[in-house]
Amino acid sequence: MKQYLAIIVMDIKLALRLRAVIFFNYLFPLIFFFTFATVLRGDSGAMTFVVTMSVTLGVLGSGFFGAGIRSIQERELGILRRYKVTPITPAPLLVGSMITGWAIFIPYIVLLLLMAHFIYAMPLPAHFFELLVFISLGLVAFRSLGLVIASVANTMQEGTILVQLFYFPMLLLSGATFPADKLPKVMRIIHNFVPATYLVQGMRNIMLKGQSLMERENVAAAAVMVLTIVGGTLISMKLFRWEKEEKIRGRAKLWVLVVLAPFIVMGAWQWLHK
Repeated sequence: MKQYLAIIVMDIKLALRLRAVIFFNYLFPLIFFFTFATVLRGDSGAMTFVVTMSVTLGVLGSGFFGAGIRSIQERELGILRRYKVTPITPAPLLVGSMITGWAIFIPYIVLLLLMAHFIYAMPLPAHFFELLVFISLGLVAFRSLGLVIASVANTMQEGTILVQLFYFPMLLLSGATFPADKLPKVMRIIHNFVPATYLVQGMRNIMLKGQSLMERENVAAAAVMVLTIVGGTLISMKLFRWEKEEKIRGRAKLWVLVVLAPFIVMGAWQWLHK
C-alpha cells in the first residue's frame, strides 16, 4: 500500500508540472465551454450539450494524452528504467496513473458544473453524486485504454498516430460535438460502436433526463466501462515495458481490440435493437 501511495503522490506532482496535461485536462475543454456557453446562454438543453462536450474533451484528453502519451514519453526518456532497479512491479505505476488522472480531473468537473449553474443558469443535476461516479468510471476506463495504447506503441511517433486514430473519431462520432441524429446513416451505425458514445449518452441521461445511474441503459454503460477498466489494466500489466529498447511485435497491437470488445458488443446490441 505504501508503494501505491508514494507513486500516486509523486505522479500527481509530476502531472501538474506537465503543460500538455494542464492543457488537455483543463484549458482545452474550458476554451470550448466558454465559447459555446456564451453563444448558447439561456437554453438549458443546449447548456447540457456544452457541458457534456467539455467533459468528453477532458476525459479523452486525460485518457489518451494524460495517460497514453505521457507513459510513452516516460519510457522514451528513460524514466521507467529508474523504477526497474527498485523492488516495484508495474501495478503501482499503472494504478497510480489512473488514480492521478481521477484526482486532478474530478475538481474540474465540479468546477464546470458550478460555473454552468451560477454563470449560465443551467440547473444542477438531480443526481449530482451519481453523475460524478459515472464520469469517474468513464475517466478511468479511457485512461486504461490510453495505457494499453502506450503499451503497444514502440515509439512516440507510433503512439501519437494511434492516439489520433482513436481521439478524433471518438470526439466527432460520439455525439459529443455533433448531434448523433444529424450524422449520415453510415456514421450513425458507426456511432453505436464508438466507446465515447456511451459516456456522452450516460451523462445526458443523468443531466437532461434526470435519470438515476441505476436506469438500465446507464447500468449497461457503466458495466461496459468497468469491464474496460479491468481488461485495460490486466493487458497493460501483461505488455508493460520498462525500456524503449524493448520492442513489441506488431500482432500485439491486436490487444487494443480486446480491450475494446465490451464496447463492440454493446454497439452490436444497440444496433440490432434499433
